[in-house]
Amino acid sequence: MVASVIFPLLVLAAIYGLVISGLALVFRRMGLSVKRAIILSFLVFGALTGSLTAWVWPLESSIYFNVFAAIFGDQVYSLSIQYIGDKSSPQAHYTIPWIVRIPQVYVMASTTLSVIVGLFVQWVYGVWTRSL
Repeated sequence: MVASVIFPLLVLAAIYGLVISGLALVFRRMGLSVKRAIILSFLVFGALTGSLTAWVWPLESSIYFNVFAAIFGDQVYSLSIQYIGDKSSPQAHYTIPWIVRIPQVYVMASTTLSVIVGLFVQWVYGVWTRSL
């Protein structure tokens, strides 16, 4: 059971990694430094996949564009409903902000998650190059 979930996630993560690496290669060929190419490739990947996920959101296949960001976005939405409330419920006093509603939350979640991972990869690259 666990293998039937983990294996597809690893395959999707590998595909995401290839896309991000390709973006970094394009940015390097455009003359950007390695550190800037890393963070920019993660930023572009996050913004594009988040936008695609939000665009095709009602479809079940929308999460495949960035499954990790879709899961993170669902959690952000759930927490915003829990702590801020939803105007549609009678006991709520506040309406949750537009940015944390579905499907908009996927753009924010995807971009945020990708930039955090990109900053980590950039830091690892910096540590690795200093050790050489």
